[in-house]
Amino acid sequence: MRVIIVGGGIAGLGAAWRLRAEGHQVVLLEKAAEPGGRCRSVFWQGAWVPTGAFAFLGAETNLADLSRELGLHAPDDLLDLTAAHRWNVLIRRREVADFGAFDMMSAARHPAIPFAEKARLLVALPQLARRMLAADPRDLTSVVAFDDVNACEHFRRLSPAFVDYFLEPCMGMFCGYGAEDFSLAWTAWSSAGRLSWAGNHMWSYRERGVGRLTWALGRAFAADPGTDYRTGCTVHEVRHDADGVQVACSRADEAPEVIRADAVIMAVPGHLVAGLMPDLDAGRRGFFEAIDYAGHHIVYYLLDRPKGDLLDTYVLPAADGFHRTGNMRFTDRGDGTTLAHAQWKDAGCRQHADATDAELIAITWGDMVEAVPGLAGTRLIDAFVSRQPAAICKRPKGFVTRLKAFRDLGPLPRVAFCGDYLTNSTVGQAHWSGLQAAAEIMARG
Repeated sequence: MRVIIVGGGIAGLGAAWRLRAEGHQVVLLEKAAEPGGRCRSVFWQGAWVPTGAFAFLGAETNLADLSRELGLHAPDDLLDLTAAHRWNVLIRRREVADFGAFDMMSAARHPAIPFAEKARLLVALPQLARRMLAADPRDLTSVVAFDDVNACEHFRRLSPAFVDYFLEPCMGMFCGYGAEDFSLAWTAWSSAGRLSWAGNHMWSYRERGVGRLTWALGRAFAADPGTDYRTGCTVHEVRHDADGVQVACSRADEAPEVIRADAVIMAVPGHLVAGLMPDLDAGRRGFFEAIDYAGHHIVYYLLDRPKGDLLDTYVLPAADGFHRTGNMRFTDRGDGTTLAHAQWKDAGCRQHADATDAELIAITWGDMVEAVPGLAGTRLIDAFVSRQPAAICKRPKGFVTRLKAFRDLGPLPRVAFCGDYLTNSTVGQAHWSGLQAAAEIMARG
């Protein structure tokens, strides 16, 4: 077959790699100048820094397998980032709670959760845990029974302090989520089994960080005669019928063209699908139009000071007024300077959607000094911002129900879909969705 893949993030790259392994021809179209989507790194001030995802989960073995296939998985080339992802919550702007992982044992030791609230959590959790562990780790719809309430709403009945100083800060740090952005269903599923963050090995590459994986895939496709690999290519419309698919696209300074193929895989963020596919039926269109994404900007600074008594990480709760900047991290470079970065929550990204990069850098620095007054007076050697206005799919109450209804519609002839909205927003799960989309297209022949 000849298959067009719209989108060169990790999902689309995974689909392309799988199809090429089986001998199919691929046309890979990516709007940006390089592939990878949120799984990219840039070289800045002598270091490779991620523009989105920071690490891979060891439990997601499909990424390790892909790394080996690309010849990247030599032990000397890998970094163990498990310890580096410890997190410290700044409580009421004056004390810090140190957590090794997002798990209930950490919550049980949380100094800001009153004993009575811990007791209510402990009484309620066993039943929830049993249902969590029975969930299918590859199928989000297996927890649809929990989809009638948002996680913060559910747990606030048991422990307001747990929500304010554990659940919301953690989700703000990893996802940029606000309190209404994630259901109990998604929270239970993503925390269960082998997809759990708790105690999970996290890894990356010494060279290029997480972006080395997508960079290597891009180079492989560029050199592959069986792949028509086009970056800087904007897709305008995707149509399909019984005879095949047609994709209208264009590159800068080139005439628009229509590419024809046997099938297409839509590997763009879910909220963009309906706008590209005018022939979608009402059921599928409704599902895609309801998808929303959380913003998650990252602002980097090179500080003219050693790290000193700064902690590695500060996670900032919305309960204490930090609705914009969600967390900060500091790394001593050993030469009298410190590399720092801060990540924004979705609320801040939306509030300042029209701000310039310079304004975002200044606003974020103000938030950081407010959280850690000892930063005041520090000279900023350099700074830049990676803007991610649509970084991670939101999964509020009702989302899993809508996803199940979408899946129950069955396959669409000559079309498959992949992306984080079908599963989880980790790199490994998004990649896995691409493998599944390729398998669906090949199974239909």
